[in-house]
Amino acid sequence: MRVSLILLSAFQTNALSNRLVPRKLCRDCKHFIAHKEKCAIFGDTDFVNGSHDYNYAKSTRKNEDKCGEEAKYFEENTNKIVTVPYYFILNAAATYWPLTPLLVLLVIYASSLYKLTNPTN
Repeated sequence: MRVSLILLSAFQTNALSNRLVPRKLCRDCKHFIAHKEKCAIFGDTDFVNGSHDYNYAKSTRKNEDKCGEEAKYFEENTNKIVTVPYYFILNAAATYWPLTPLLVLLVIYASSLYKLTNPTN
């Protein structure tokens, strides 16, 4: 009896683990624009000013004519380490535009002042 219970529990856990299929996530795709949560493949272009209006990744994955649940156009993002800080800096620069040039000048000034006051020779 004990052996049959152990075998039954092992079979049930194996059956449950077979149901959990790993899915392709938009955050791992190279077309995903992280700071806007949009997909760079699908969208419209305004022909007057040239701006792009991309579709949200969530709606793109729900629509089977576009990417769909199985992620037809998924491509692995191999530059994820580079793109995440890039979008963070891009978003911060756009948000704090008046302060960004001042902060850059302040950093340059501070490094110059440090080099003048602490000679290496």
